[in-house]
Amino acid sequence: MEHKSLTEAVRAFFCTCPLLKEGAVHVDYLGIRPTEYSIDAVPTKKEIKAYIDGSGLCQFYFTFGSVEKYGGDVDTNLENSGFYEKFSHWLKEKSKKKELPDLGEGRQPLRIETNGDGYVIDARENAARYQIQCRLIYFQEGDKENDK
Repeated sequence: MEHKSLTEAVRAFFCTCPLLKEGAVHVDYLGIRPTEYSIDAVPTKKEIKAYIDGSGLCQFYFTFGSVEKYGGDVDTNLENSGFYEKFSHWLKEKSKKKELPDLGEGRQPLRIETNGDGYVIDARENAARYQIQCRLIYFQEGDKENDK
């Protein structure tokens, strides 16, 4: 059974976020011009809990980052920080309403969440890279081919 890429599913989901500006949503790449976004997978243990039938409770850790205008203007920097607060709230609301990424056959999304606040990881004179750590928790069905 072929599954949709988790990164692809999350990217499609994030592209529906009304908070995102007109910038492109990349995967494992973030340019230097405001405003762009990137989803970057984080290496971590996939399985949270394994079941005897081969199914499991799983997680997909990733960071969501952006390049934003940055500098000595307090209002601009507050707006950037505020974006990540609003983004975190958007994910919480989507999880509460069960409006989650389409993971394809054999995977059932349970929730998507942030793990902390957005923060600056690299700052230049006119632009900075911000990111927030996120996690998608989902149920993975067991391999039905092995059940025969």
